[in-house]
Amino acid sequence: MNDHDATQFLADVRKPLLALHKAILEHERADYEKELGAVTPAAFLQALINNPGFRWLAPLSTVIANVDEMLDADDATPQQRIGAAQGVVALFSQETPDNGFLLRYRQLLQASADVLHQHGRVAQVLRQVQT
Repeated sequence: MNDHDATQFLADVRKPLLALHKAILEHERADYEKELGAVTPAAFLQALINNPGFRWLAPLSTVIANVDEMLDADDATPQQRIGAAQGVVALFSQETPDNGFLLRYRQLLQASADVLHQHGRVAQVLRQVQT
């Protein structure tokens, strides 16, 4: 992957990643509220930050922040943009060692049609890199 391809990939994958993240959060919030009752957005945000049960989402949030940073940074190096693109691919790769995100994510794909749909959009962009 070269710098141009990485930059294009990051631009292409950003919106699908954001939609996937939103679908996951909506699903997780619904499950959380089934257990504990309705919570305010602020209370749910605090749960996302502090509840160990949500730590599996941190890699996805970090990847999205990194994508945004690379797209906004005029001084980012080609290696940084390529690294950010590779980070997105690695997040969804079975070959990434100790991928705690992927373990819980796969379960969620079985539980939520919306998450599965948004995953399809991300997978479509990921396939462009792997061909």
